[in-house]
Amino acid sequence: MVSRAYFQGLLLLAGIAVFCGPASARFRCGSSLVDMGSWPVEVEERCGKPDYVATYSSAAIAGIGVVEDIEHWYYNRGPRKFIRRLEFRNGKLHREDTLGYGFTGDSPGPCTPAAIDVGTSEYEVVARCGEPLSSRVQWQAPYGRYGDGRIATQPVVPVQEWLYEFSGQQFRRVVVLRNGRVIRMERADKPR
Repeated sequence: MVSRAYFQGLLLLAGIAVFCGPASARFRCGSSLVDMGSWPVEVEERCGKPDYVATYSSAAIAGIGVVEDIEHWYYNRGPRKFIRRLEFRNGKLHREDTLGYGFTGDSPGPCTPAAIDVGTSEYEVVARCGEPLSSRVQWQAPYGRYGDGRIATQPVVPVQEWLYEFSGQQFRRVVVLRNGRVIRMERADKPR
């Protein structure tokens, strides 16, 4: 038999859920709060100037339509704190991600193929190795399938290929990034 205290507890939890409502999407920048949907200038006023900005202009893609303007802002607060990436879509804060630990100085370490792992951010690659020799970008709409077979589409994201020449290497490397994160590295021949 279920006790009266059990029902009172359930009633209390239901009341709390109704009055609290959904959690708002916000995060702390120093002593300020930043809300999703904020303008870039509002974020910069609260968080300061970003350490690195990657910008992807809008494009019209056959079969998909117009792709949004996307900016990734990176904040590196040093080796004891995580790197924070803010994603703006069409001039509004869309997403906040926490990446790996930050670093001191201008570089997180040496620029070698072994130092660039899957999941490394575009900011960390540029901080290690500088801007690529050449680059290109494609837009992709990643998708998966639900358990019932329906296709689950997600927002269109930039997929970049960055060409690097590492000193002492016979081959060049193509660093492939999806939405600002390394997904793989490929070998490329040098011109003869």
